[in-house]
Amino acid sequence: MEYSTYIHLTGVFFFGISGTLIAARARLDLFGLTFVACIGALGGGTVRDLLIGHYPLSWVKDPRYILAVIIGVITALFFKRKLASIRNFIFVVDSLGIGFFTVSGIRISLEVGITPLVALLFGVLSVVLGGLLRDVICNEVPVILKKELVATASFIGGAFFLLLEQFNVPIGIGTFAGAGLVLLIRLLGLKYKWQLPVISL
Repeated sequence: MEYSTYIHLTGVFFFGISGTLIAARARLDLFGLTFVACIGALGGGTVRDLLIGHYPLSWVKDPRYILAVIIGVITALFFKRKLASIRNFIFVVDSLGIGFFTVSGIRISLEVGITPLVALLFGVLSVVLGGLLRDVICNEVPVILKKELVATASFIGGAFFLLLEQFNVPIGIGTFAGAGLVLLIRLLGLKYKWQLPVISL
C-alpha cells in the first residue's frame, strides 16, 4: 500500500501545481487558489474512495495528501512568473498529474479486490472528476469536454500499466511507463490536433 501512496502523492502534487496556476489565471485570492488546488487534486480520489468503499478516505487518513497539495501550491506561487512564461507548462504538469493519478487510482482499486477492468475505469474516474470540478469552479470549460485527450490518454496509459503488471514488470517501471505514455499521447495530441470523432445530428 505504501508504494501506491507515493504514486498518489506525486499525482496530488502535480495537480496542486496545475490547479494553482489555473486558479491564478481566474484571479482567485490565496484561499481560492488553495481550495481549487485541493478540489482538483483530491476531489476525484475522494469520489473513487467513496464508490469502492475505501475508508477512511485517503486524505483523511494520511495528512501527507494535504501537505502535497500545499507544497504544490507553494511551488506554483513561488515560480509563478517563470512557469507562466513557459509555453504549455500547465498542459505538461496537468498531464503528469493525470498519468500518476490514473496509476494510483488503479492500484488502490486493485488493492481492495476490484477486478482489473473496473479498476481501470476507477483510475480514469479519479482523473476526470477532479479536473472537472476544478475547471467548473474556475469558470472554465472543463478540459474533459474540450478537444484535448484526457480520458482517452488516461485509459490507454492505465491499460498499458495493467498489461505490464500481467508480465510482472516491476511496479516502479510500470508506473513511470504508464504515466509517461499518458504524457506522450497528450503531447502528440496537442501537436497533431488529435481528437475523438464529433457526433452531429
